[in-house]
Amino acid sequence: MLILGCVALIAGCGSFGLWLASRIRRRPVELRECLMALALLDTEIVWGVTPLPEAFCIVKERTDQPWQGFFAELQERLERGETAGSAWKETISSQKEQFCLKQQDWQVICDVGKGLGRSDSQEQHKQLELVQHQLTLLKDQAGIWSEKQAKMWSYLGFLCGIAGVLILI
Repeated sequence: MLILGCVALIAGCGSFGLWLASRIRRRPVELRECLMALALLDTEIVWGVTPLPEAFCIVKERTDQPWQGFFAELQERLERGETAGSAWKETISSQKEQFCLKQQDWQVICDVGKGLGRSDSQEQHKQLELVQHQLTLLKDQAGIWSEKQAKMWSYLGFLCGIAGVLILI
């Protein structure tokens, strides 16, 4: 029975460490998917001259979760009559928990909403390009940081389980 308890403690702590590591590894992936979604949105606004609700629908169809849900909510809000800027801000507030992004990532993403629907397509294009550049820098930093942190939390989970077993014995 004691051995079973020790194995369960190590497995539980190790699983928690692996879960944290997987969340840390998702951040660069989500940033890359955001970059692709913003590039697609930029293309629809500038070259397709697509209205925002339709552009969000197209982006929604071509992205994966959790960005798919993000753009679906944006589309719904615009169809209800909200302005693009307020819809963007409110969607970020309601969808934040679905992502593994940090606050600094959200600050940059929030900048997209400031120019959406307020100016001509060229100004929106410039705004989206600026945000894409900032997100590219964040993605590169996140890739390096996440590999180090994910390894640490993977090992740390199992080591904490082993330490707990040693303390209890």
